[in-house]
Amino acid sequence: MTRLSPDAHRPDSAPEASCTSELEAARASWDAERDTLFELLAQQQRVAQAGMITAGLIHDVKNHLQSISGASYLALMSGKPDSWESALTDVQDQCRDLAETMNAFLAFVRRRGSAQWSRFRISEVLSEAARLVAPLADRARVEVEVDVTADAEVAGEPRLAIQMLVNLLSNAVRACEQTQGRIVLRSARPIASTCRIEVHDSGDGIPEEIRGRLFRPFATTHEGDGGTGLGLFIVRQTVRKLKGMLRMSTSPEGTTFTIDLPTS
Repeated sequence: MTRLSPDAHRPDSAPEASCTSELEAARASWDAERDTLFELLAQQQRVAQAGMITAGLIHDVKNHLQSISGASYLALMSGKPDSWESALTDVQDQCRDLAETMNAFLAFVRRRGSAQWSRFRISEVLSEAARLVAPLADRARVEVEVDVTADAEVAGEPRLAIQMLVNLLSNAVRACEQTQGRIVLRSARPIASTCRIEVHDSGDGIPEEIRGRLFRPFATTHEGDGGTGLGLFIVRQTVRKLKGMLRMSTSPEGTTFTIDLPTS
């Protein structure tokens, strides 16, 4: 009589293991393709935002040059060394401000080959985003207030975080430009493990008919203004990449976007 091994009736696990391995490889490939697509969309949207910011940037540069020219002319006409020193100090300060703005702008639009993840301070990201949008806000005569009530470090790609805030601030400027309203960009720490960022504008609010699809690709409240309709979609995807939460509240008195990010 032939005795069968206890393993003789067990199903062969090799095909199952092979199938699992293939699924994991396919999932990894899909994730890589999704990340590549997101980076391409983000780059396209950065270029579109850069085009919108450029008009305000040119206006800002012209104002600085006029101020530099005026200060220099008055100092020369005075013939007093004290006036020359004061004018040169003013020129130096304005040139430094222009250089910092241009460097921030170039860093924003420059394409990089891969994500550069690190720990970064929220205050630095808020400051950089506000600097980028300042020419646009100044041209629209919209006030932007930055209030770093509490600072924190979070993990992620700083460039994406800056783009996320530039998107929200640019939308807020457009929401306020008809009334020359006010925008508040603030950070807080509701609990020790969370950093909260709020972008509030005093505009007329978001129309009810678009609120349900606000974060979908190509949804926009500004038809015909040259936008891509990707801004808030990029914001939502970035918040997900940063493992955070995004909320929006709106009314005829204004709109607030709230982002909670983990600090650990």
